[in-house]
Amino acid sequence: MPLKEEGAKLNLGPLKDILRSFAHDFYSSLNPPIRLISHLDADGLSSAGVLISLLRKLNISFHLSIVKYLNEPLIKSLRQESYATYIFSDLGSGDIELLSTLSSSRKRIFIVDHHKPSSLDNEVNVLNPFLAGLNGDIEISGAGMSFLLYYEMLGDPSMAPISLVGALGDLQEKEGNGFMGINKEILNLAIREGYVEVRPDLKLFGGPNYPLVSSLERTVDPLIEGISDSSSGALTLVEKLGIPIKIGDRWTTLSDLTEEQKRDLANELVKRVGSLEKAKYLIGNVYIYLKEPKGSPLRDLSSFATLLNACGRMGGGNVGALLASGLREGTLARAMEFLQLYRRTLSEVLRRVKVRISGRVAFIDEGQARDTMIGTIASILSKSFKNADVIIGYANSDEGIIKISARLTKSGSDRLIDLDELLRMASKEAGGVGGGHKMAAGAQIPRERKEIFEKALFSYLEG
Repeated sequence: MPLKEEGAKLNLGPLKDILRSFAHDFYSSLNPPIRLISHLDADGLSSAGVLISLLRKLNISFHLSIVKYLNEPLIKSLRQESYATYIFSDLGSGDIELLSTLSSSRKRIFIVDHHKPSSLDNEVNVLNPFLAGLNGDIEISGAGMSFLLYYEMLGDPSMAPISLVGALGDLQEKEGNGFMGINKEILNLAIREGYVEVRPDLKLFGGPNYPLVSSLERTVDPLIEGISDSSSGALTLVEKLGIPIKIGDRWTTLSDLTEEQKRDLANELVKRVGSLEKAKYLIGNVYIYLKEPKGSPLRDLSSFATLLNACGRMGGGNVGALLASGLREGTLARAMEFLQLYRRTLSEVLRRVKVRISGRVAFIDEGQARDTMIGTIASILSKSFKNADVIIGYANSDEGIIKISARLTKSGSDRLIDLDELLRMASKEAGGVGGGHKMAAGAQIPRERKEIFEKALFSYLEG
């Protein structure tokens, strides 16, 4: 197997031996074509992109699927397929019992993930930071785990920025502290190798070198009143502040502004986002992807994550995964179309969303957002919601199923509530499955057992 010594540049601690063993077993099982299945969020698509690049460089053909979650109907259909090797990325650790039924049909199963494993099975090969005593909620993303496999097998650091896209998409960069754990190791590698530059700035879509008017219009998290998804609103704001729309024959960018102009712009944006709590997300570290041309929306890694998230949420997961793998011509233009649809949909839902409060839990009932968007809605609301510890979003999903997305607010985090544990237990009592991270988790339950789920939820919260 083409393992490279360059991998020693990363300090992986006890994860190193697990990684080498997994890489060896995976390489030994590469009987093409490979079946690759990944999650639809920004981290899942980044993870898929890294693995696609790995398989291509190994000249291994593959069949890609992007999915919302794993369930019995999906596994049943996979059992009927003729592929010998399956790799699941950014999902699967919470469904090892289910996947073990797939491995029993003489298929080799590999999981590259960062969610806490529900169990272990000798027939399912797992690459997961929790197996080495590391915290996959904050120290490394699913894309980060895929990058470690890529780097171990090829010794090529070029996909490190995509790993960081996944980490940013999973909100693993902490305010004031940046990245930690292996994410920080990967960031330092990307900086040393000349792929990434970090600097403090306004955090607008596209980053410092993107046309300012478009940057303002395409910023949706936080939602800027009268600006997000409004080209006329963004244009009017820039003109109001006395900032030129163009410099010569090119569009003005954030990096063109004087410190005074940036300060005036920041002050105006703070007024429009509705609260200081939301406003703090407008300023922080900006991660510049130096290999992408100036003016590209992919040059800013947070914007890259937003673009991938839009693809996944609006039904273009395959487009996002291919974009993350390095494809650009045609793929980027298609991804921007998904972003436009995503912005419009997000703005509409946030303007009309109704929240039901019960105790210290805020519920968003089904019928207000599609199942691929409810997690994003819950995440945005959790950043400024003061009347609850937990936000639970419901959405109608596959036939007879309700999709649940849960997020902690700041007060919930202070109470040390663990959503992974909470969703696992409450959904199980309701005849469903759930899990995820401490701060963000999801579940699927039968539609008629929603009341049972809520009763179990309150029981565990109050216990």
